[in-house]
Amino acid sequence: MNPVRHTNLDRAARFASQLRHRELPPDVLDAAKKCLADWAGVAIGARDEAAARAVRATVAGWQARGAAPVLFGTPTTPGAAALANGTLAHCLDFDDTHVGSVAHLSAPSWAAVLAAGTAQGLDERALLACFVAAFEVGARIGGQGYGVAVDHAGWHATGIFGALAAAAGAAAAMGLDADATGRALGAAATQVSGLTGSFGTMAKPFHAGKAAFNGVLSAELAANGFVPALDLIEPDGGMARALVQDGSHALPAADFDAGWEVLRNTFKPYACCLLTHASIDAGRALAAQVAGREIARVTAFVNPLAIHLAGKPAPTTPLEGKFSTAYCCALALSGHAATQGDFSAARIADAPLRALTAKVVLQADAMIAETAARMRLDFADGTQAETRIALARGNPDNPMSWDDLRAKFMPLTEAVLGAQRAADLFGALREFERPGALAALWQAAAPTR
Repeated sequence: MNPVRHTNLDRAARFASQLRHRELPPDVLDAAKKCLADWAGVAIGARDEAAARAVRATVAGWQARGAAPVLFGTPTTPGAAALANGTLAHCLDFDDTHVGSVAHLSAPSWAAVLAAGTAQGLDERALLACFVAAFEVGARIGGQGYGVAVDHAGWHATGIFGALAAAAGAAAAMGLDADATGRALGAAATQVSGLTGSFGTMAKPFHAGKAAFNGVLSAELAANGFVPALDLIEPDGGMARALVQDGSHALPAADFDAGWEVLRNTFKPYACCLLTHASIDAGRALAAQVAGREIARVTAFVNPLAIHLAGKPAPTTPLEGKFSTAYCCALALSGHAATQGDFSAARIADAPLRALTAKVVLQADAMIAETAARMRLDFADGTQAETRIALARGNPDNPMSWDDLRAKFMPLTEAVLGAQRAADLFGALREFERPGALAALWQAAAPTR
């Protein structure tokens, strides 16, 4: 590595290169397995999504030979597999989110680690450690408000911190030393991308796939002696200056001794943008008071970021619906659970839902956290009802249990695998450190003829 000391790069590179050889705490391993089970469930459930088919077909068209499995496709090179699987895992926008960086870190991290690690012949426990290395690097570099600042500037945090995470995970899976891992992170930093203007289109899940691809490519380049700029991920480095150009937020100094970020991950109970979830919880809490009454107006008081990223007022497609807090409020108030089926063309076109969506007004309140919301209903008879949600369900302090994750996993996978195979796979993923669990995943998602 460059003899000039680069604090963030040095710390991240040492951490990622050494973690595979450390004994991880049981709760950290459990969290990593939860991330994998959630990743697999949403990826399998997205098998037939248009974005997934397009990327999978593109990868197949490359006819690249390799040993990295593609979910529902044929094995290929690690980078190509990471692209296909990372896109697939984010197609439903139902995958977990690290709120501290506002990034979907599991989608690109698991895609990169599974692609590089399977090609390297790693066992299940080693893969778990590589994933934790990836997650921790992405979460720390995007933390302390920098992910929020990046999103406000129009960049998609997943395409940025997901690429750095994927590079760290792929480097760990390939057994790169700290010097090479640092160069992999430098190579990933110069490739970060993704625009929030793409939200509600196929390009958003592509950001996760491209982040995974960029991470694997960066690790492979580093393994072959590639030397990029090494100061990009420093607090005052080139990446920070380019992404937030007004200087309002500096990239944080990464501290890898401050607990485990994977324990602060958030899982989604609802199949839409995480920023809508507190409003959905509020709507569900008020739904019983709505039956048989005419609503004149719904006011959802939310963090400004919810309006910025999930403020589509009148969605016309399922993807747009996932980024419409107004539509999500209407779903919840109407008694719908905001599962994947509620983001279908038929549901989006439902006339009563569209009418109620039009009555929802989003009110920005910077004092409300991204994970909180307040909702007020004004009825036609002049009465009101109101509720506050301090912390949306699925967050670390209001978590989803293994039973909750199973309840999410099964409907996503049963239609693809059948009930018994889905249940067996969930059991294998829950105990992923046991030999044979990885094979069970690839067998379940083998291509069908």
